[in-house]
Amino acid sequence: MLSPPKPIRSWLAWVIGGVWIATVLAVLIATHTHPATTAKVSLSVKEVSFRTNASRILGPSDEEQLLVSGVGSLQIQLNSAQTVTISEPSFQATSIQIEGEPFASCTFYRVRSGGLDLNGPSIITLGVARTAGTKSFSLKAHGSLSGHLTSRPSAAGLKPGFECTRVHVNGSPVGSVTASFSPQGGDSISFTTSPDAQLSFDLTAQSEIGDTQIPILDEVRFSHIDPRTSAEKTVLLKNKNEVSFEKVGKSVTLDEADLLVVAPTNDFYLSQFAIKDGIHLSLHGVARDVRAGAGASDLATLMPSSLDHLDNVKRIYGVVPSIVALILGILEKMGLLPGK
Repeated sequence: MLSPPKPIRSWLAWVIGGVWIATVLAVLIATHTHPATTAKVSLSVKEVSFRTNASRILGPSDEEQLLVSGVGSLQIQLNSAQTVTISEPSFQATSIQIEGEPFASCTFYRVRSGGLDLNGPSIITLGVARTAGTKSFSLKAHGSLSGHLTSRPSAAGLKPGFECTRVHVNGSPVGSVTASFSPQGGDSISFTTSPDAQLSFDLTAQSEIGDTQIPILDEVRFSHIDPRTSAEKTVLLKNKNEVSFEKVGKSVTLDEADLLVVAPTNDFYLSQFAIKDGIHLSLHGVARDVRAGAGASDLATLMPSSLDHLDNVKRIYGVVPSIVALILGILEKMGLLPGK
């Protein structure tokens, strides 16, 4: 006659049940936590604003026209004497010193810029015109910056020169000034701006402009506030916009109508951007959060969960029997399991 099955010892049932419960809880917690991780964000936008402590921004480029609004000071060294026209009688000069009043501006024609130096942490906003195929863009800076220009030779009837408003020329009263650069080019122009300035670039057809490895210090919102309605609107363009998380092999394609917010840690960079039918940019580094949605109140995180950082969810459940067996083996070796 078969003997009745032995009842499972209650303490052993509690151990097994406790391990399963602890594992399920760990899975639930891992599913709902999103640790900081490396992200690569590839976008095409019409505007982007970010705070940086970079010392220099933009590479060399050739401009048909460059407008600097918010001129602080300007030093011009000419290769040959040129006629300078101001409110006072015109005069010939090879050296011009200009100081700007509030809201002073200068427009330069046929020049080559050599990049911009930022005088401390600044908020930079890059924007492009809506017209397809345009080679124009603007840069706004909340923070003083400086730059150096070189005049280019005359070509096809276009003469290099400049004009400024609300400025003092060589100590003269405030007014406007107009002058040509040397026809052969090569004149040197150095400028600094006020703490709030805007530069509008009209590039030549052959010129390309961009930059790499620009540190980003704070959260970046890829949106624009409509001044008429105060509504927050997306700035994404109709190209492939994607966020990828390399360590977990996860990629998310964004809809052009999405709002996007990227919150970086200390190691996050605008790794590359270029101006061509929009602003094409790539951001890379450790992000603590990336959120997207149809509106400001609909933003949801795109970050991988702690569970996503594991190679395979099934391994969590597969390890449970091993944990139970390990615990029982330890108890057996210690002689803590009761005899039959």
